[in-house]
Amino acid sequence: MIPDLKNTKSLDEKSQKEKEGELILKKIQPSDQVILLDEDGKQHSSVGFSELLQKKMNAGLKQLIFVIGGPYGFSEAVYERSDGKISLSKMTFSHQMVRVFFIEQLYRAFTILRNEPYHHH
Repeated sequence: MIPDLKNTKSLDEKSQKEKEGELILKKIQPSDQVILLDEDGKQHSSVGFSELLQKKMNAGLKQLIFVIGGPYGFSEAVYERSDGKISLSKMTFSHQMVRVFFIEQLYRAFTILRNEPYHHH
């Protein structure tokens, strides 16, 4: 996890996105597959998201990284490096809230894949 930028009042939107983008890209390896959580990404049901995860795992990926952007989204460099985008909702949420929502969906997806009773259709 990359901590939120401090002292951003002096940065304009583009500068903040670029600074965040640099921090994100430093953490990504060339072999990593990167999926951005982005409002313009594809939406999935919980079952559909679990199926997406299963496909990625079956493909033998070394590492799958999901990235939540800052308050202004992602820099162009991060968009260029990404391998796809998913959306949790058409609504806008703070990136702190998205962390909680996304962790719950990851948990739910893995319980679906293991046929555990957590998820009800």
